[in-house]
Amino acid sequence: MSVDYHLALSDHYKQVRARLNAGPAPRPVAIAPPPPEPPPPPPVPELPPASFQYTMSAARRIAQAALVPHGMTWTDAMSPARTLHYTDARRDVYAALRRHGWSLKKIAIFCGRDHTTIMNALQPKKERKK
Repeated sequence: MSVDYHLALSDHYKQVRARLNAGPAPRPVAIAPPPPEPPPPPPVPELPPASFQYTMSAARRIAQAALVPHGMTWTDAMSPARTLHYTDARRDVYAALRRHGWSLKKIAIFCGRDHTTIMNALQPKKERKK
């Protein structure tokens, strides 16, 4: 075989390798514009204050919120204990329910007391005994 044949064959394989290594011609990449921002949601209309409903779950939430500063549970606060710590916690529960529109009778039923107990607890005291 001749040298020319080998050179031609070598050139041919170089061209084949160059085509294989280069791969297909790169396509131009089109960059899409960012999607438009969605319009802001419409403002939520303010609802009028809900009419008061005597529900036990609402009363329980109000009572538990009033007991947080005292660090007491519902069971602790409604125990028969008559020390100042317990009576102050009960008074705060009664006052919170009263502020939310509960009647003395409803508070008494909810707390398992007499309405006069609630009434006396809500009266301002000059000095409470310990």
